[in-house]
Amino acid sequence: MTLATPTLSRPAALTDDRIGQAQSAFLLGVQQQADGDQRAAQMSFRRALVLQPDLAQAWSNLGLVLEDDGLMDEAAACYQKALRCDATLYAAQMNLATLQAQRQQFDAAEASYRRAIALRPDDPAVWSNLGAMLTCMRREDDAQACLAQALRLDPSYDKARFNLGYLWMRQGRWAEGFLCNEGRDFPSVLQGKLGLTRWSGDSLAGRSLLIATDAAHGDLVHMVRYVPLLKAMGASRVAIWGHPALKTWLSTAEGLDRYIAFDEPFAPAQWDCWAPLMSLPFLCGSTVDAVPAGLPYLQADPQWTARRAAQGMARRADGALRVGLVWRGNPLHENDAQRSLPSLTALAPLWRVPGVRFFSLQSGAGSEDALHPPVGQALEALAEPLGDFAQTAAVVANLDLLIGVDTSMVHVAGALGKPVWVLLSDYKTDWRWLNQRSDSPWYPGVMRLFRQDASGPHAGQWAPVIERVAQALGVLAAVEAPPAVQDASKLN
Repeated sequence: MTLATPTLSRPAALTDDRIGQAQSAFLLGVQQQADGDQRAAQMSFRRALVLQPDLAQAWSNLGLVLEDDGLMDEAAACYQKALRCDATLYAAQMNLATLQAQRQQFDAAEASYRRAIALRPDDPAVWSNLGAMLTCMRREDDAQACLAQALRLDPSYDKARFNLGYLWMRQGRWAEGFLCNEGRDFPSVLQGKLGLTRWSGDSLAGRSLLIATDAAHGDLVHMVRYVPLLKAMGASRVAIWGHPALKTWLSTAEGLDRYIAFDEPFAPAQWDCWAPLMSLPFLCGSTVDAVPAGLPYLQADPQWTARRAAQGMARRADGALRVGLVWRGNPLHENDAQRSLPSLTALAPLWRVPGVRFFSLQSGAGSEDALHPPVGQALEALAEPLGDFAQTAAVVANLDLLIGVDTSMVHVAGALGKPVWVLLSDYKTDWRWLNQRSDSPWYPGVMRLFRQDASGPHAGQWAPVIERVAQALGVLAAVEAPPAVQDASKLN
């Protein structure tokens, strides 16, 4: 979901000399802000406020600078001061509402958005932002009404269309949702770089197609399933232009003729047309009941898999389940604060489950937790780093189960046909996991979704989710244990 760009304020003409100096300082700050010199802009706005403490526009723009620096409390205070100086300043009201929404202060944010609407009811941005927030709150009927109003005011307002598409895709209304999603910005950037005809879903007979990746690593693992379908639709050659870390592994994908890493030179002109990766479900007419979901659709290298087994991942004689854990995602992801667990210790209820060996598949942020696991928890480290995704696939191939937050790793497991349990935050849940379901049409039979409560005393909390996972893991470990171990547990 997208929010409108924060609004800069500009003052009306002022007359008094001191006020004129304040105006000059303010306008200098606006220019510095536009040039990206945030520190200088902050100094200019503060100078203006020394000269004229009731200059609402300066308070509003100072709030933007502080917000960019991550000083959210200070930024909110500036917006509120701006509104005390001028309750009709739309920019300050809009920016305060957006900041409150991002901080999940939903009641306050809704009140601020409603006040912004009263000031400027014909601005589609405020209706779109309110609709996006209501979607996060799962007030979906209200959200749809706001987004529809934004599009009535401006049918070309793509941010509202994108937000509406997200809402519909999460509801399983993929035909309408995917169509709205075609209005996202990045494909236009790719079009300029490639200079090829963009495939619109027409006949591919005898044509070569370049798939350009417009999303993250996990999205590419998820969507590479469409390559055989594109070949079946008549494409003569299919190539992917994507992340370097996936080249070795995805080069083995069925039907793929070439994988071109982003850091490699290539000539786009050798392809007849191109398509954005995240447009493939739309272009191929996928619905919730009809997705290419034959599993596995990717394989791990047998030699690398055997090597990992020999390095300590082979199943032991006691039959202990081999369970991989991933508790953090990329901190740069817009929703990482909600989708990631705060630390490895959040998974503590799993440690009490007997008959399980835990392996850390965490990389990047959070991987340091695995170096110092909780006392009494034998979290097994890998013999060497995961490396690229081909190495990662070999590790996952040696697991009996992966438990992880919504990251690329869950797609790796799903693509390999490995059982995978996904821990989902209630806030901004990715559209592909739909609403309420505990399974996924993308990974039938292998994926199980464990969601945070959407309401009630435990809404948005991880502890109840981990408890449910621990209970399910206990059942699975008991079922998978060798008969002798099962009999012993009954005696106890």
